Amino acid sequence: MANKTPSGLLAVGSDRSPARAREDYVKAIYQLSADGPVRAAALARYLHVSRVSVSKAKRLLEGEGLLERAASPSEPLHLSRRGRDLAVAVVRRHRLLETFLHRSLRVPLERVHAEAERIEHVISDDVASRIADLLGRPRTDPHGHPIPYGDAAAGRRSLPTLAELGAGSRARVASLDDRDEEAVAALARAGVLPGATLRVESNERGKVVVRCGKRAIALQRRHAEKVRVGA
Repeated sequence: MANKTPSGLLAVGSDRSPARAREDYVKAIYQLSADGPVRAAALARYLHVSRVSVSKAKRLLEGEGLLERAASPSEPLHLSRRGRDLAVAVVRRHRLLETFLHRSLRVPLERVHAEAERIEHVISDDVASRIADLLGRPRTDPHGHPIPYGDAAAGRRSLPTLAELGAGSRARVASLDDRDEEAVAALARAGVLPGATLRVESNERGKVVVRCGKRAIALQRRHAEKVRVGA
């Protein structure tokens, strides 16, 4: 459940600072918008907060100029230009941190999301830029998500999940849902990682069997649902 900060903005998670709450909300709206219009109910589910919390946060974010004012409560949430700029900056910091932690510090893939969530709010954009230069300005993070360098729309199209493909389909793993540590760990152990090419052998009874090279890999459907694939 969200908690109320001294400024009145509803915080997400254990850090109750207004700055973190503001960044968490705009980042979540930005990320959800890749799949279409963002409704308050979807935002509440994504952040694990109540609809009441989202409604209060929505009014506060509108007042700060981070959200466009909606004509009615049922309208989708739209970030203002200022809100998009803030969201992109947070996403950039987060994905650069994930890349640094995994590539340079060898932090296991399933742990880097949670670690980056804690750090992204306390580093400056200048430090993020230096990390980017140190890493050679990578295009994607270890989960396959694009790292935005100023273009809020870059690489944000929605892709189908592995669980949606039928037998005989071939696909390349584009990205993994980084919020599910258990699924990421299982997928990493199986070698189902960004860049891998798969052929679906079967998709039934809660299990998706894929072939990666010479190996046949049986995945739980709920894990396959965390894999976005492209042609």
